[in-house]
Amino acid sequence: MEKIEEKEIIIITTSLGNDGAERVLTELADEWVRCGHKVMVVQTDYNKNSCNYTLDKRVRLINLHFDRRNRFQWYFREIRYVVRLLKKHKNACALAFLSRSFYILAISSLFVKNKLIFSERNDPSRWPKRAIQRIMRDYAFCMADICVFQTEDAKKHFPLKVQKKGVVIPNPCNPDLPEPYSGERRKVIISASRLTAQKNLEMMLKAFSAFIKKYPDYRLEIYGEGEERKKLEKMIRDMELQNSVFLPGFTEDIHGKMHDCAMYVCSSDYEGISNSMIEALGMGLPTISTDCPVGGAREMITDGENGMLIPVGDVEALSNAMVSVVEKKELSDKLSRNAYQVRDKLQIANIGDRWLKLM
Repeated sequence: MEKIEEKEIIIITTSLGNDGAERVLTELADEWVRCGHKVMVVQTDYNKNSCNYTLDKRVRLINLHFDRRNRFQWYFREIRYVVRLLKKHKNACALAFLSRSFYILAISSLFVKNKLIFSERNDPSRWPKRAIQRIMRDYAFCMADICVFQTEDAKKHFPLKVQKKGVVIPNPCNPDLPEPYSGERRKVIISASRLTAQKNLEMMLKAFSAFIKKYPDYRLEIYGEGEERKKLEKMIRDMELQNSVFLPGFTEDIHGKMHDCAMYVCSSDYEGISNSMIEALGMGLPTISTDCPVGGAREMITDGENGMLIPVGDVEALSNAMVSVVEKKELSDKLSRNAYQVRDKLQIANIGDRWLKLM
């Protein structure tokens, strides 16, 4: 691998909470600091989420503590802090992965000369939810020097001015995944995501309800937290699935929970590239995912070869796919065997190196 000169990298983020973008920036920060680069992470809203990903101790972490009662003053102080920080570190490259970070760095760019890299981590046509925020995000991207996207479809959403400085880099595969499980798998279907409408977990519950009529000894475990928890808990009670479906919350040992499960399922209406889906593939789990925008699942899964793709919102297709994994051992073994190869494609060293070359 080509030797890259030492870089100074400043990542601006809302928090290090339990979401996919934060997980990726944490893994990249750790990889870069392991390679001898100087990495600093600034959290503007450090206690937004109760669960944070842990950074390597060599990464310098700064938590901002500004008074939030006056929103205008709050933003002004954050921007002033970031401008002063970047002026002090003139050779640093600044990265932003989340909407609010885009706005802060876009305004800061009027006062500093640091290289700025912005990365879209979701379906840009549907996230953020409010149209005004999406418009602000698109304008902010015009201020960046380089824009990184997870898929070509995400890149095509933006104006040509942004596309011309756009680069597609997929998520890395976690380097600490356990090796694929070789014994008899537990009769557990697993998923890991925020409990939000985007993930369409109602569809998963409906599909599982149909599935267990044929295979009642299986259970469904959905790890994560979010605003739809109470709604999902009510749905589980109404469907009388209390003894079969469980919402254990966020766990730092998701790999241990997932390792020997029967299959992994993603039912999202839209995604960037699901980190938990990549990790399931990397551990050799038979994996089922909706073929959702912006094409991340399609980038990772060849239907029937290393996983299964189903139409968005299709309850029957999801239930049938679950049944196929259980009933067709030859299919299940093939999916598992081929899924493991995603590790080579998405090695953290290679993905981190591609980012460094942009800087």
